[in-house]
Parts: sequence; structure tokens; C-alpha cells
Amino acid sequence: MTVVKGRTSPDEQKAYQDGAYRHGYTGSVAIPRVDLWIAAFLGLRRQDSAVGGVADPSSLGMSPVFAFLCSCALVVAALAANASRLGEGWAVPTFYCAIAVIFLPAAARIIYPRASRLERLALIVIVTSALFVVRVIRAPVAFIDHDEFLHWATVNDILEAGRLFLPNPLLPVSPLYPGLELITSALVNLSGLSVFAAGLIVLATARMMLMLALFLLFEKITDSARIASIACLIYMGSSTFLLFDVHYSYESLAIPMLAAVLLASESQRMEPSDAAGWPTVVATVVLILALAATHHLTSYFCTALLCGTAVMECLRQGASAMQKRRAILLASIAVIAPVAWSRIVGNPTGSYILPVLEGGIHEVAQLVSSSTSTRKLFVSDTGALAPAWQRYLTMAGVALICLGLLTGFLRSLVFNGQHRNASILWPPTRWRLWRSSLLQILVLVTLAYPVSIIFRLTRSGWEIGNRIGSLSFLGVAIVVAVAVAAFWHGTSRGWLRATAHAAAATTVLIAGVISSEGPRILVPAGYEVSADSSSIEPMGISAARWTRRWLGGQHFAADRINRLLLSTYGRQKVSTTLESGQDTSMAITAADLGPMERKLLIDSGVGFVMVDLRLTTGLPGVGVYFDGGAQDRNHTVPLQSSSLLKFNSEPDVDRTFDNGFMVIFDVGRLGKARQPAVPRKRTGEPVQSLERTDGDLQ
Repeated sequence: MTVVKGRTSPDEQKAYQDGAYRHGYTGSVAIPRVDLWIAAFLGLRRQDSAVGGVADPSSLGMSPVFAFLCSCALVVAALAANASRLGEGWAVPTFYCAIAVIFLPAAARIIYPRASRLERLALIVIVTSALFVVRVIRAPVAFIDHDEFLHWATVNDILEAGRLFLPNPLLPVSPLYPGLELITSALVNLSGLSVFAAGLIVLATARMMLMLALFLLFEKITDSARIASIACLIYMGSSTFLLFDVHYSYESLAIPMLAAVLLASESQRMEPSDAAGWPTVVATVVLILALAATHHLTSYFCTALLCGTAVMECLRQGASAMQKRRAILLASIAVIAPVAWSRIVGNPTGSYILPVLEGGIHEVAQLVSSSTSTRKLFVSDTGALAPAWQRYLTMAGVALICLGLLTGFLRSLVFNGQHRNASILWPPTRWRLWRSSLLQILVLVTLAYPVSIIFRLTRSGWEIGNRIGSLSFLGVAIVVAVAVAAFWHGTSRGWLRATAHAAAATTVLIAGVISSEGPRILVPAGYEVSADSSSIEPMGISAARWTRRWLGGQHFAADRINRLLLSTYGRQKVSTTLESGQDTSMAITAADLGPMERKLLIDSGVGFVMVDLRLTTGLPGVGVYFDGGAQDRNHTVPLQSSSLLKFNSEPDVDRTFDNGFMVIFDVGRLGKARQPAVPRKRTGEPVQSLERTDGDLQ
């Protein structure tokens, strides 16, 4: 037998030769050096560096210093947010820099091997808290994001009526999964706080619960506090982490509940005795049932994880009969709970999810077959190109994640085995010797990450890719953390190397935020047309509040933004295609109020129409003015003011409100026999203040 040439030690050469003889190889063995490098790079056969870190006494270490740095960065973030409201161009880059300053120093310390477990946990708590304050700085006094208004309306219904399952036309599925709204309404009733303040408390608690549960979960399945803390850092790089998963939305509570379910299920599996694990099993079942009533998609994902874990637990060598029975029991309950709840509330998710999924799959098929994209990367629906630094950072973040997955996927499977430094390819008897079945499933979940990237290249599938990416990051985080701790960094005590890896993790974080929010991360100085948070401003809020005071509860047709304000600030019923199937936007945008438009308004039961003349000043920032129907997505030029104001010439329509930009028309007499006009009593209501000097119509 020839000696293996290269950078291997004599002991490694002897071990390889012994393995070759043991498997029946009697000829000469010669391995090219490039094969050894590829095997080491992918983790096929390599004795990785120790990943547990140096056992220092438990102490807070440098965490107080990093807490002070985070507080200074938050001051800068607040100044940048205020500058954005004043129209300063440097606000958005400065805000991103403040986020980087919060994250990078703590990441370097966490990656450094000598940090204690307590210090790592303290740093995770500090960074998590600081990033949540970033969300508060962005919207300090009220909800401003689209999905938040949908669930705010449901909370208002619960508080006013004192019962559940009242219809919500903005999002009909929201009242049927009221976990978040129940907790918020209870806190409002107990404390007297506003819905916004109570919602922030619930979101802050949920965010802290998420990160603590993830740290403990990753620590259990890897037996390493260092890998667990690095995985928490990588998870923060998800595109939904910084802002979307702390919006007032049911997913913001469901993701922490999912982490708690996984932690509880893994804890009961590791109980030393079979009898000791049953209390944890009961707690896990309660969490599964609560999750089923909180969010549909997260509950389905939990079902997939627990079913996969049960299958792997049945295949795992060394698993006791009780461990297998418990895994099957939890998987069965995870299947039954969401299906049973869906049947109880009327099977709402099929009609809600399937059209979006079908549209996304159709566009992905077109993308693959024709090699053309239906969505231009880094270009908004208004045609604005993202700044170069945002484009490059986003691509760098995706490339870094892919590199981490490449070097960590097989290495994580090896790490999960009882023979951590052995090949996973041979002998086959080692294939079923993994330590944690859940870790095995989470590693396989990372295969969904490339799928999410493909969906994000399409218009209809962008939201699907965004959701898939956030859930797949549970696996991405642990795989990339193993790659960093076992291959890229190891036990090196050099601060330069730790800082370089922390800079890479910071790039992933910023790239995730850019891919989700981009230039609209801060509230701009002026109103933007149909741009969600950038369109929420005092004049629209004032008009919605006027309707509540002077019109009472009415049925309105309005654009995407104003129906949010009418439903929450105005407490009006609004018309949406999700609820009634009637697209009232066709009647609002039509050039004339013909028989079809009249019939549409009558059949939908609309009593008032609100038109916003600011829609004529530009294309919609999110691609649609109204519900997003086929007609609403084909706008190449802004709406025409003559179309919006056609109601002025109709004898059966009254002009009820006009502040110069927003007009409310009373269309309740359409289709009814004309009655003699009765002069309205003057109320003495003063003219509404515009409260802005920008946005004058041409």
C-alpha cells in the first residue's frame, strides 16, 4: 500500500489505511490532494476543531460594555428615523449602520471561543432587545404596517362586542385564528392600556421568548452553547426577523410558540426516565393546541417537523420504545389539532392559501420554462432602482448563506452522529446513529431555502418565498452555525478572525432587512401612493375619524390604504373581494358610472365611496391601488381624476365630505326611487386641516 501523500498526519494515514483494509480493499490507495481538500471542505471526512468553546467560569464578561454600545446605536437610529421624517437623504443608510453597530460587536464576542455560556446568553438578550427597540423607533406611536391594521380591526371587534369570530372583511381568516388578539384584548381589559401599547408588550414578550427558546433548543440538540448562540445570530438574518415578525400579526406570536413546541418535545425526549417525561408531553400538547388556534401556516409547518421527527426517531438506533411512542403521539396530535380547528371554524385556509400558492407555482413554472422573470430584482413597482450598496449587500448575504450551507450541510449530519469525526458515507451501519432526530430534520429543512429564493423571483410567489425563507431559517441557522464553529473559525483565539466572521453575519442580517423592507424601512417625509407604511399619515387618519364621529357605522368602498384607516380609526365596514367577491374598485376607477358599475355598488351593499385624489399623482408603491385584481395590476399610468370624480355629476349621489384631497360620496340612493331633496342641517363642522404642505395636485 502506498502512503497517502498530502497534508495528512501519519496517524490519519494509518487510520485511513486501516479503514481500507477493514472494508476489503487490498490494493494500493492513492488519494489526490484535491479530493482530500473537497472532502474537508464539505465535511465528508474531517476531524473538525472542538466546537464547545473553552470552559470559562460563568460570568457576564463584556456584556455590559456591549449593552452600552447598543444604547448609543439606538440613539443614532432614533436620530436617523427623525431625519427621515424631515426628508434627509442620509437617514436610511445611517439607520442601517446603527443596526450593524448593534449587531457586529456582540456577534464577534459570541463567535469567540472563550466567551462563557452566561455571557453568550446575555448578549443574545441584549441584541434581541435592541433590535426590538429599532422596531419601536420606526413606529413609536401607532401601527403603520399593512398587516397590523388587519389584526387591529379584529381586536377592536373583540373589545367592543365581547365575543369571538366576528367577520373581518380586511382578512376574513384573522378572526378564526384569534390567539394573538385574545392575549392583547385580555391585557387591554386588565391594564386599561391602548391596543397599540398592549400589542407592543405582547410582541416584546413573544420576541424574547422566541430567542430564549431557540437558544435552549439549539443547545440541547447540539450540546454546545457556542453553536447555539451562533445559530441565534444567523437566525436574525432571516428577512422577516427584524420587522415582519414583530408586526402586530398572528405569525409574530406563532413562531415563538413553534420554538416552544420544539423545545418541549426535545426536552421530553431527553428525560432520563420514561415516567419523568409525561408532564413535558402534556405541556407540549397544550402548546400544539394553542398554536393550531393562532396561525394556520406555522401550525402546518410544526406538523411537518414533528411528523418527520417521529419517523426519524423510529429509524434511530438506540431509541427506546417509550421515546418512539411519545414521538408518534406528538406527531398525531400535531396532525389532528390544525385539521380539527380548521373544520370547527369552517375550513377557511383552502380558499385563502391555495390561490396564492397556485399563482406562485404558475409563475415559477413560467420562469423555469421561458428563462424570464416576472419580477425585476431590486426594482420597485414604481420603477425605482434600489441603491447600489443595497443590491450588493443583498447578493453578498445570499452568497454567504449558500456558502455556509455548502460547508455545513454534511458536516451537521456528521456532527449529529455518535461518531462525530467519522464519514457519513461509510459504513452504512452509522447512518442511523444520530443523536437528535429533530436536528436531522432541521438539516433537511434547509433544502427549502433555495426554493424560497426561486419564489422570490416572481411577483405572485414573493410572499410565499418570504414565508418559506423565514421557516427554513430554523434549519439554516443551525447548519451555518456548525460550519462556522467547526470549520471556518474553530478554536482560533484571534480577534481579527472572529471580527471577520461577525462582519459576514452582519452582512447576512442587513441583507435580510433590505430584501424585506429596502428603502422603505423608515417613514418618509411625504406621502407615497399606495405604499403601505409610507402612506399612513395624519390627513387620512383624520378623515377616517371624521366618519366615525359624523356618519356612525356605514359600509364603505375605498382604496387599499383608506379602507385600513376606515376599518380601524373609523370603525366602518369596508368592501373587499376577500369577503364578498365583489371588486368595487372597478366601479371607482371606471370612466363613467354606467349600469354595470351601479349594479356592482348596489350588489355589494356599499353606502359610501371614498376617493383619494392623491392616487392620481403616481403609480402604486406596492403594485396595486385596491385589492390586486387582474385589472388593478395592469396600471402603467396613474389613475385619472376625472374617473374618481365622476360621482359629482350623478343626481343620486351626494358629496358628503371634501378636504381637498379626499372626497366621500353618499351612494346609498343608487337603485332606489328618487325622493324629494331635503336640505341637510348644518353641523358647523370645521374644514378638515390637511396637516401637510406636500402633495399638491397638478
